[in-house]
Amino acid sequence: MGGTRCVFRDCQVSTQRNPKMHFFKLPVRDPVRLEAWLKNCGNTDILNVAREKLSNRAVCARHFRYECFMNYKLDRLIPNQTPTLARISKELAWDLGHLDENGEATMVKLTTPTLVHLIPPENFECPLGFSEDGRFGRKYAVRSRTPPRPLAIDEIKRQKITPVQEQQPISRIEMPQVIDLCAEDNVTTPKLAKLETEDSKPAFAALQQDRNLAELQKKYDELQASFDLITAQNASLKATVAKLETQPKQNPPLSAATPTQLSKPQLYNGIKKYLGPTMAALVRMEMFGDGERAWKEDEREFAKELLQLGEHVYTHCCDEWRFRLPSLRTTRSWLEDQAKHEADNEETEDL
Repeated sequence: MGGTRCVFRDCQVSTQRNPKMHFFKLPVRDPVRLEAWLKNCGNTDILNVAREKLSNRAVCARHFRYECFMNYKLDRLIPNQTPTLARISKELAWDLGHLDENGEATMVKLTTPTLVHLIPPENFECPLGFSEDGRFGRKYAVRSRTPPRPLAIDEIKRQKITPVQEQQPISRIEMPQVIDLCAEDNVTTPKLAKLETEDSKPAFAALQQDRNLAELQKKYDELQASFDLITAQNASLKATVAKLETQPKQNPPLSAATPTQLSKPQLYNGIKKYLGPTMAALVRMEMFGDGERAWKEDEREFAKELLQLGEHVYTHCCDEWRFRLPSLRTTRSWLEDQAKHEADNEETEDL
């Protein structure tokens, strides 16, 4: 008949039945990954296939988590991925990548992917084909009452010779441990406790299983409603942030207490009342002294008093302390004029 058929456990997907499905060949060139794929596939028949013919065997896209894919078309895998999902319904699956303390797969709830590259367009038709396979959920729910285990390849021979009649019958119906698996960050919710019942007839077991599935569906609907509400709130907050970012930034109004820029004269007049006469003269020379400005009387007196302490002191203040003093020649002429004037006054007093 030809075509490709999925080799993952009891999966019935094939290219003839699901023409839009994508298949991924076994990694025969990587022995370590190949062993992991074979363990999760749980198909003892393919263990008898020669290694060179395993390259023709494939696993369908239903057995990979959404975050394993590179795009929303679900036709390309991120490198080094392993199939772990044994589907029960569109939203529920046994995950062989999350084993409990007994080494059994846990049931996971598959949420809608939130990563940007995995969100499909509005009119895109999912290639997993759940809507086209109406018997999918009922068929796998009946077959998956007990959680699967990874296949122990070193025990295959012993499993093949064990008669089916010698297998112990299932004495109880166990509800799965449910994990909420988010496609973006793999956050898990607390596990539900296992529910056990006494040995019962097959009809009662089927009825109990239907009730348990209904309870799981109810819990799932509640979680889905909460998720939708949080998603809507998140979208609203993002829209608010985007709106605020697009608004032009406004400069804050100047407060009445904001100090204004003062000019040099205003600054000097404000501080001179706290200074002595000599310091006020020195500060004025520092702020306004230059070659074109006429020196005031108190500034002349300060320069002459400083020169009287010695020319080396005057020179040190100009060169080392960078005082804006009159030149040494100018100050010396002021002292000479002062001495001459004092001498003239003494002669006048003598007469």
